[in-house]
Amino acid sequence: MNFVLEQCVIRLHETKNDEPRIVPPPSALVSMLRDAEPKVSRVFNGTNLRKEWTKACAAVGLGSIIKIEGKPCDPKYEGLIVHDLRRSAVRNLVNVGVPETVAMKISGHKARPVFDRYAIASEADLTKAMWRVELSGVSGESVVKVEEGNRARKRLTH
Repeated sequence: MNFVLEQCVIRLHETKNDEPRIVPPPSALVSMLRDAEPKVSRVFNGTNLRKEWTKACAAVGLGSIIKIEGKPCDPKYEGLIVHDLRRSAVRNLVNVGVPETVAMKISGHKARPVFDRYAIASEADLTKAMWRVELSGVSGESVVKVEEGNRARKRLTH
């Protein structure tokens, strides 16, 4: 992974699906990295991102490292994991209206069913969707009675 500060892009050369991709980071991250010293070192050691991640999260209170007896080099970690960020990113991209095909390119999802597992809809999302429908005026349409055989049902007219 290379972060090209001048171009404000992260270039991922080795990915899970073996396809390199470019991810534009949020401006807050770009700002933090611009302010970081020294400018020539890595943010994380590329040889073991998971270990470096757990140490960083534990240091800032986003997780904790629990020593396991008999495993001095393999402690248990509880807290924020890198993969949590992928799920949050997909959800945030979708929630702000980024086209799903673009969100899939950024997250590296090739298969739609896998992407759909990441685009989790919360109860608040469902409520917001209905609120948007109501604001659009669709819910104010007239309701008519439709006869189908011996059964009657209501239908919204368009």
